[in-house]
Amino acid sequence: MGERKRLALHWRIMIGLGLGALVGIVLNLTWGPYTWGALGVGDPAAYRKGRPALRAEAPPADPGPAISWLDGEIGQYSPGRGASGLPRPQNAYTGRVVDWFLRDLFGAPSPDSLQETPASENRDGQPALDWLRTQVASTLETLRNPNASLRALRPLQAPVDASLSREVGWLVAQLEQARLDPGEGRVVSTANSEAGPVAAVPRFVGNLNEFIGKLFIRSLQFIAVPIVLFSLVVGASSLGDLRKLGRIGGKTVGIYITTTAIAISVGLVLATVVRPGSFVPESTRDRVASDYLGEAAQRLGEAQGRRSAWDVLLDVMPKNPFEALARGEMLQVVFFSIILGVGLTMLPRERGGPVIRMFDALNDVVIRLVHAIMLAAPYAVFALLVKVVAELGLDVLRALIAYSLVVIGGLAIMALVVYPLGLRLLAGVGYRRFFRAIAPAQLLAFSSSSSNATLPVTLECAQERLGVSEEVSSFVLPLGATVNMDGTALYQGVATVFIAQMFNLPLPFSDQLMIVLTATLASIGTAGVPGVGLLMLIIVMQAVNMPTAVMTVGVATILGVDRLLDMCRTTVNVTGDLAVCTVVARSEGELASEQDVVARLQGRDMLDDDQSTAESPD
Repeated sequence: MGERKRLALHWRIMIGLGLGALVGIVLNLTWGPYTWGALGVGDPAAYRKGRPALRAEAPPADPGPAISWLDGEIGQYSPGRGASGLPRPQNAYTGRVVDWFLRDLFGAPSPDSLQETPASENRDGQPALDWLRTQVASTLETLRNPNASLRALRPLQAPVDASLSREVGWLVAQLEQARLDPGEGRVVSTANSEAGPVAAVPRFVGNLNEFIGKLFIRSLQFIAVPIVLFSLVVGASSLGDLRKLGRIGGKTVGIYITTTAIAISVGLVLATVVRPGSFVPESTRDRVASDYLGEAAQRLGEAQGRRSAWDVLLDVMPKNPFEALARGEMLQVVFFSIILGVGLTMLPRERGGPVIRMFDALNDVVIRLVHAIMLAAPYAVFALLVKVVAELGLDVLRALIAYSLVVIGGLAIMALVVYPLGLRLLAGVGYRRFFRAIAPAQLLAFSSSSSNATLPVTLECAQERLGVSEEVSSFVLPLGATVNMDGTALYQGVATVFIAQMFNLPLPFSDQLMIVLTATLASIGTAGVPGVGLLMLIIVMQAVNMPTAVMTVGVATILGVDRLLDMCRTTVNVTGDLAVCTVVARSEGELASEQDVVARLQGRDMLDDDQSTAESPD
């Protein structure tokens, strides 16, 4: 049987990423709440999570078609005695929107109100119909305004006139998608009561897709702390020279701080030159921000409770190293691992040797587990991208396209110009060798938006594909996942200037220097997890004394595209970690040649093929 050539891992991951983005775009454009409504699902979020469907407290997404349906039905309706009332919508989501729109008129309809006639003895019901038609038409006009915000919409209020209110009540009682719970006497929605087996299929597929993505990320998080502990203990104990450890640490921190400052400066220059804030009118800003004001206020509260710089430095040393391991506090795990490795070097070889060999063997086991987990990477990347792209707010992205392009452009300059130039000058590593080696880590960072979750793959790329020694990579990369956030720092510079431009706030040169200093310091000790960049951004804006109201609205404005930009900046964060690691390794003589790396990889592939052949039947 002929030799079967396997596609390289980074190409398989890229195929999964591309297919995930494609499927996500198709779902984003074609599958919405009204698609769920056609399947009998009026509350998609509750249905997907298996929760009871409660009545909407805020305007449901995309209420326009439902209000248009109501307008059409009112236009065709003829009131009078014996009339059967308005029909219920066939689309369950339309019913949910109509329920939200009319619910505050009379609350829950009583069983008797459904049997009442539409008019009193002295009225024919036409005034009630005219009143309701006017209210619906006014809402439609608001929705058709491109600058209107959903948050500006409000459910109807009952007419002041008691007789008119009673007649309108009969009209809307037929449309209320609610019932009284006989057990608790409260109103609950029946928005998902018509969902059947057909609706259960996309729910199962969606939940399975989300489960696969989360399971993969959790697998990497599961392996991240052990691989840092074992590899760093082995690396630190094998140095045998505390001066060498201090030299590597000094180089690492110095280069990380330098690249972070360069990244922020690139972002500030681009934002100042392009002025993306001038492309967003005030009405568009308020419309985009209105949907995220609550989350922005919550993030602002979290940032205001941040610790001081002294507390962050003090927190490097854990009170309890086992608690740090359990909680995944990576900076504390790095400190504990180094101290443990240094302690082992102080023991006589006959006593410390068995412990070092044990950690070395455990490190080999974990590396094997990383290889096994990465077999699922193409499928997991597909699952992660489908969910992100399908839920991406395209309208918000269009409104903030200038801001998004400036951030992505700055990140591209760092990844494609600054790092390759530094590698060529300081390490003699070419463009092709570097990016070919780190592609799996980059693609995974883009999908997961987490430097910590990507760390096991980052270590594997550095050691197996770049040729960085274990003692250097196991120290530099875990430290970088926590303290080096070039992409996030660049984003903070652009976002701060962008928000200031939207509100016409001046940012003198002194404030821009403060942004560079604060963003550099804020990146130290910040967890490499999704969304942390927003907290760092608020700290930076506070440093230049932005008003609280400006920060709240500004953060709310950019929240809609933050997930997409988080994926891009995490990719640059990981790329920066690997670039610095390569430079430090070359300066210490701990970087293998490209020929040695290729030979090593070919030997490992041949060994894997031999094992597969031995295990498979003829």
